[in-house]
Amino acid sequence: MRLIQLKYFVEICDQGSLSVASKFLFVTQPALSSAINNLEKEFNLKLFDRKAHGLELTKEGEFFYEKAKGILEQLEIFEKDLKDLADKQTTIRIGVPPMIGSFLFPMIYERYMLEHIDAKFEIWEEGSLSIRNKIMNNTLDLGFSILNESEQERYQKEVILETELVYCVSKDNPLAHKEFVTIEDIKSEPVILMKEGFFQTRLIKDMYSQIGLVPNIVLVSSQILVIRNFIKINAGGAFLIKELVDADDEHIIGIPFKEKLNLKIGLIWRKNVELHQGAIEFVKYITNSR
Repeated sequence: MRLIQLKYFVEICDQGSLSVASKFLFVTQPALSSAINNLEKEFNLKLFDRKAHGLELTKEGEFFYEKAKGILEQLEIFEKDLKDLADKQTTIRIGVPPMIGSFLFPMIYERYMLEHIDAKFEIWEEGSLSIRNKIMNNTLDLGFSILNESEQERYQKEVILETELVYCVSKDNPLAHKEFVTIEDIKSEPVILMKEGFFQTRLIKDMYSQIGLVPNIVLVSSQILVIRNFIKINAGGAFLIKELVDADDEHIIGIPFKEKLNLKIGLIWRKNVELHQGAIEFVKYITNSR
Protein backbone atom coordinates (compact mmCIF):
# COMPACT_ATOMS: atom_id res chain seq x y z
CA MET A 1 0.00 0.00 0.00
CA ARG A 2 1.36 3.39 -0.99
CA LEU A 3 0.43 6.84 0.23
CA ILE A 4 -0.59 7.95 -3.25
CA GLN A 5 -3.16 5.14 -3.38
CA LEU A 6 -4.75 6.42 -0.17
CA LYS A 7 -4.87 9.95 -1.59
CA TYR A 8 -6.53 8.69 -4.76
CA PHE A 9 -9.05 6.60 -2.84
CA VAL A 10 -10.04 9.42 -0.46
CA GLU A 11 -10.39 11.91 -3.30
CA ILE A 12 -12.67 9.56 -5.25
CA CYS A 13 -14.84 9.19 -2.13
CA ASP A 14 -14.90 12.94 -1.45
CA GLN A 15 -15.74 13.84 -5.03
CA GLY A 16 -18.26 10.99 -5.37
CA SER A 17 -17.09 10.23 -8.88
CA LEU A 18 -14.08 8.71 -10.60
CA SER A 19 -14.27 11.20 -13.45
CA VAL A 20 -14.52 14.26 -11.16
CA ALA A 21 -11.64 13.00 -9.01
CA SER A 22 -9.61 12.43 -12.18
CA LYS A 23 -10.02 16.08 -13.19
CA PHE A 24 -9.32 17.34 -9.67
CA LEU A 25 -6.14 15.27 -9.31
CA PHE A 26 -5.00 15.70 -12.94
CA VAL A 27 -4.70 11.92 -13.15
CA THR A 28 -6.26 9.72 -15.82
CA GLN A 29 -9.27 7.59 -14.92
CA PRO A 30 -7.44 4.34 -15.86
CA ALA A 31 -4.65 5.29 -13.42
CA LEU A 32 -7.17 5.87 -10.63
CA SER A 33 -8.99 2.62 -11.42
CA SER A 34 -5.70 0.73 -11.39
CA ALA A 35 -4.73 2.20 -8.00
CA ILE A 36 -8.06 1.15 -6.46
CA ASN A 37 -7.93 -2.31 -8.05
CA ASN A 38 -4.43 -2.85 -6.65
CA LEU A 39 -5.61 -1.84 -3.16
CA GLU A 40 -8.51 -4.27 -3.35
CA LYS A 41 -6.25 -7.10 -4.55
CA GLU A 42 -3.57 -6.39 -1.94
CA PHE A 43 -5.98 -6.67 0.99
CA ASN A 44 -8.55 -8.95 -0.63
CA LEU A 45 -11.26 -6.35 -0.03
CA LYS A 46 -14.03 -4.92 -2.13
CA LEU A 47 -13.99 -1.17 -1.51
CA PHE A 48 -16.65 -0.11 -4.01
CA ASP A 49 -19.79 -1.55 -5.53
CA ARG A 50 -19.89 -0.60 -9.20
CA LYS A 51 -23.44 0.62 -9.85
CA ALA A 52 -25.08 2.04 -12.96
CA HIS A 53 -25.17 5.50 -11.35
CA GLY A 54 -21.55 5.32 -10.20
CA LEU A 55 -19.43 4.00 -7.33
CA GLU A 56 -20.86 3.17 -3.91
CA LEU A 57 -18.74 2.42 -0.86
CA THR A 58 -19.06 -1.04 0.67
CA LYS A 59 -18.92 -1.53 4.45
CA GLU A 60 -15.25 -2.38 4.06
CA GLY A 61 -14.83 0.73 1.92
CA GLU A 62 -16.43 2.94 4.58
CA PHE A 63 -14.01 1.57 7.19
CA PHE A 64 -11.07 2.02 4.82
CA TYR A 65 -12.16 5.59 4.01
CA GLU A 66 -12.30 6.68 7.66
CA LYS A 67 -8.88 5.17 8.39
CA ALA A 68 -7.28 6.52 5.21
CA LYS A 69 -8.69 10.01 5.76
CA GLY A 70 -7.36 10.01 9.32
CA ILE A 71 -3.89 9.01 8.14
CA LEU A 72 -3.84 11.76 5.51
CA GLU A 73 -5.05 14.36 8.01
CA GLN A 74 -2.33 13.35 10.47
CA LEU A 75 0.28 13.52 7.72
CA GLU A 76 -0.87 17.02 6.76
CA ILE A 77 -0.67 18.09 10.41
CA PHE A 78 2.81 16.58 10.73
CA GLU A 79 4.01 18.53 7.69
CA LYS A 80 2.54 21.78 9.04
CA ASP A 81 4.06 21.13 12.49
CA LEU A 82 7.48 20.73 10.90
CA LYS A 83 7.02 24.04 9.11
CA ASP A 84 5.92 25.69 12.37
CA LEU A 85 9.00 24.23 14.07
CA ALA A 86 11.23 25.71 11.39
CA ASP A 87 9.46 29.07 11.71
CA LYS A 88 9.57 28.89 15.53
CA GLN A 89 5.79 29.26 15.67
CA THR A 90 2.85 27.13 16.81
CA THR A 91 -0.52 26.85 15.12
CA ILE A 92 -3.68 26.52 17.21
CA ARG A 93 -5.91 23.99 15.43
CA ILE A 94 -9.44 24.72 16.50
CA GLY A 95 -12.79 23.31 15.45
CA VAL A 96 -15.61 25.81 14.95
CA PRO A 97 -19.20 24.79 14.10
CA PRO A 98 -20.81 27.07 11.47
CA MET A 99 -23.41 28.51 13.87
CA ILE A 100 -20.69 29.45 16.37
CA GLY A 101 -18.37 30.59 13.61
CA SER A 102 -20.95 32.99 12.27
CA PHE A 103 -21.25 35.10 15.43
CA LEU A 104 -19.24 34.01 18.49
CA PHE A 105 -15.77 33.02 17.32
CA PRO A 106 -15.12 36.15 15.21
CA MET A 107 -15.70 38.36 18.27
CA ILE A 108 -13.41 36.21 20.43
CA TYR A 109 -10.77 36.07 17.70
CA GLU A 110 -10.74 39.83 17.20
CA ARG A 111 -10.24 40.54 20.89
CA TYR A 112 -7.66 37.77 21.30
CA MET A 113 -5.53 38.96 18.39
CA LEU A 114 -5.32 42.46 19.90
CA GLU A 115 -3.35 40.94 22.79
CA HIS A 116 -1.64 38.08 20.91
CA ILE A 117 -0.55 39.54 17.58
CA ASP A 118 1.73 36.59 16.78
CA ALA A 119 -0.96 33.92 17.31
CA LYS A 120 -1.71 31.65 14.37
CA PHE A 121 -4.99 29.73 13.97
CA GLU A 122 -6.07 26.95 11.66
CA ILE A 123 -9.87 26.78 11.60
CA TRP A 124 -11.69 23.50 10.94
CA GLU A 125 -15.37 24.11 10.23
CA GLU A 126 -17.12 21.00 11.55
CA GLY A 127 -20.16 19.98 13.55
CA SER A 128 -19.79 19.59 17.32
CA LEU A 129 -19.81 15.79 17.14
CA SER A 130 -17.12 15.75 14.43
CA ILE A 131 -15.03 18.22 16.43
CA ARG A 132 -15.15 15.97 19.48
CA ASN A 133 -13.89 13.01 17.45
CA LYS A 134 -11.03 15.05 15.97
CA ILE A 135 -9.99 16.26 19.41
CA MET A 136 -9.89 12.66 20.64
CA ASN A 137 -7.64 11.56 17.76
CA ASN A 138 -5.41 14.65 18.20
CA THR A 139 -6.29 16.18 14.85
CA LEU A 140 -7.53 19.30 16.68
CA ASP A 141 -6.12 20.96 19.81
CA LEU A 142 -9.33 22.70 20.84
CA GLY A 143 -12.90 23.02 19.70
CA PHE A 144 -15.99 25.11 20.23
CA SER A 145 -18.89 22.79 20.88
CA ILE A 146 -22.43 22.53 22.08
CA LEU A 147 -21.98 20.96 25.50
CA ASN A 148 -23.88 18.21 27.23
CA GLU A 149 -23.18 15.88 30.11
CA SER A 150 -21.30 13.34 28.01
CA GLU A 151 -18.30 15.68 27.69
CA GLN A 152 -17.55 15.47 31.39
CA GLU A 153 -15.81 12.11 31.14
CA ARG A 154 -13.64 12.71 28.07
CA TYR A 155 -13.03 16.44 27.82
CA GLN A 156 -12.08 19.44 29.81
CA LYS A 157 -14.38 22.33 29.07
CA GLU A 158 -15.02 25.99 29.67
CA VAL A 159 -18.58 27.25 29.24
CA ILE A 160 -18.72 30.49 27.22
CA LEU A 161 -22.39 31.07 26.46
CA GLU A 162 -25.79 29.80 27.55
CA THR A 163 -28.42 30.08 24.82
CA GLU A 164 -31.39 28.27 23.32
CA LEU A 165 -32.46 26.70 20.04
CA VAL A 166 -35.42 28.37 18.30
CA TYR A 167 -37.53 27.33 15.33
CA CYS A 168 -37.04 29.81 12.48
CA VAL A 169 -39.60 30.39 9.74
CA SER A 170 -40.40 32.90 7.02
CA LYS A 171 -42.62 35.84 7.98
CA ASP A 172 -45.11 34.34 5.48
CA ASN A 173 -45.28 31.01 7.30
CA PRO A 174 -48.58 30.39 9.17
CA LEU A 175 -46.57 29.62 12.31
CA ALA A 176 -44.81 33.01 12.29
CA HIS A 177 -47.43 34.61 14.58
CA LYS A 178 -47.06 31.98 17.34
CA GLU A 179 -45.52 32.95 20.66
CA PHE A 180 -43.94 29.51 21.02
CA VAL A 181 -44.08 26.09 19.37
CA THR A 182 -44.00 22.44 20.41
CA ILE A 183 -42.73 19.45 18.46
CA GLU A 184 -46.38 18.56 17.83
CA ASP A 185 -46.88 21.92 16.09
CA ILE A 186 -44.13 21.22 13.57
CA LYS A 187 -44.31 17.45 13.25
CA SER A 188 -45.48 17.64 9.61
CA GLU A 189 -43.71 20.86 8.65
CA PRO A 190 -40.90 20.79 6.06
CA VAL A 191 -37.63 21.31 7.92
CA ILE A 192 -34.07 22.24 7.06
CA LEU A 193 -31.36 20.46 9.05
CA MET A 194 -27.64 20.75 9.48
CA LYS A 195 -25.62 17.81 8.18
CA GLU A 196 -24.80 14.72 10.25
CA GLY A 197 -22.04 15.38 12.75
CA PHE A 198 -23.88 18.38 14.21
CA PHE A 199 -25.19 18.04 17.76
CA GLN A 200 -28.45 19.90 17.07
CA THR A 201 -29.28 17.50 14.22
CA ARG A 202 -29.08 14.54 16.59
CA LEU A 203 -31.09 16.45 19.20
CA ILE A 204 -33.86 17.30 16.73
CA LYS A 205 -34.09 13.78 15.33
CA ASP A 206 -34.36 12.46 18.89
CA MET A 207 -37.22 14.88 19.55
CA TYR A 208 -39.15 13.54 16.58
CA SER A 209 -38.31 9.97 17.53
CA GLN A 210 -39.88 10.49 20.96
CA ILE A 211 -43.26 11.07 19.29
CA GLY A 212 -42.76 8.18 16.86
CA LEU A 213 -42.03 10.29 13.79
CA VAL A 214 -39.15 11.34 11.55
CA PRO A 215 -38.71 14.96 10.39
CA ASN A 216 -39.91 15.97 6.93
CA ILE A 217 -36.45 17.03 5.73
CA VAL A 218 -36.40 19.16 2.57
CA LEU A 219 -32.79 20.37 2.74
CA VAL A 220 -29.58 19.41 4.52
CA SER A 221 -26.76 21.95 4.65
CA SER A 222 -23.90 23.15 6.84
CA GLN A 223 -24.00 26.67 5.40
CA ILE A 224 -25.86 29.21 7.53
CA LEU A 225 -26.37 31.57 4.59
CA VAL A 226 -27.97 28.80 2.52
CA ILE A 227 -30.28 27.87 5.39
CA ARG A 228 -31.30 31.52 5.90
CA ASN A 229 -32.12 31.93 2.21
CA PHE A 230 -34.30 28.81 2.17
CA ILE A 231 -36.14 30.02 5.28
CA LYS A 232 -36.81 33.39 3.61
CA ILE A 233 -38.46 31.77 0.58
CA ASN A 234 -40.62 29.71 2.97
CA ALA A 235 -39.14 26.40 1.81
CA GLY A 236 -39.10 25.12 5.39
CA GLY A 237 -38.29 25.89 9.00
CA ALA A 238 -34.87 25.53 10.60
CA PHE A 239 -33.48 25.14 14.10
CA LEU A 240 -30.98 27.89 14.93
CA ILE A 241 -29.56 29.34 18.12
CA LYS A 242 -31.37 32.54 19.04
CA GLU A 243 -28.30 34.77 18.49
CA LEU A 244 -28.54 34.03 14.77
CA VAL A 245 -32.00 35.59 14.54
CA ASP A 246 -31.46 39.19 13.55
CA ALA A 247 -34.10 41.45 15.10
CA ASP A 248 -33.70 43.81 12.11
CA ASP A 249 -34.36 41.06 9.58
CA GLU A 250 -38.11 41.08 9.12
CA HIS A 251 -38.02 38.09 6.78
CA ILE A 252 -37.04 35.47 9.41
CA ILE A 253 -38.97 34.87 12.63
CA GLY A 254 -37.43 32.89 15.49
CA ILE A 255 -40.01 31.09 17.63
CA PRO A 256 -38.97 29.67 21.03
CA PHE A 257 -40.10 26.18 22.05
CA LYS A 258 -42.66 26.00 24.83
CA GLU A 259 -40.21 23.83 26.75
CA LYS A 260 -37.03 25.74 26.02
CA LEU A 261 -34.25 23.89 24.19
CA ASN A 262 -31.46 25.28 26.33
CA LEU A 263 -27.90 24.85 25.09
CA LYS A 264 -24.48 25.59 26.50
CA ILE A 265 -21.65 26.54 24.16
CA GLY A 266 -18.09 26.20 25.29
CA LEU A 267 -14.49 25.41 24.51
CA ILE A 268 -13.38 21.78 24.90
CA TRP A 269 -10.06 20.00 24.83
CA ARG A 270 -8.95 16.46 25.56
CA LYS A 271 -8.39 15.41 29.15
CA ASN A 272 -4.96 14.17 30.22
CA VAL A 273 -3.16 15.62 27.21
CA GLU A 274 -0.44 18.27 27.24
CA LEU A 275 -1.44 21.22 25.05
CA HIS A 276 1.21 23.28 23.28
CA GLN A 277 1.85 26.80 24.51
CA GLY A 278 -0.33 28.50 21.91
CA ALA A 279 -3.37 26.42 22.87
CA ILE A 280 -2.67 26.94 26.59
CA GLU A 281 -2.64 30.71 26.10
CA PHE A 282 -5.98 30.61 24.28
CA VAL A 283 -7.59 28.46 26.99
CA LYS A 284 -6.32 30.90 29.65
CA TYR A 285 -7.77 33.80 27.70
CA ILE A 286 -11.21 32.12 27.42
CA THR A 287 -11.16 31.22 31.12
CA ASN A 288 -10.20 34.73 32.24
CA SER A 289 -12.71 36.40 29.89
CA ARG A 290 -15.76 34.95 31.59
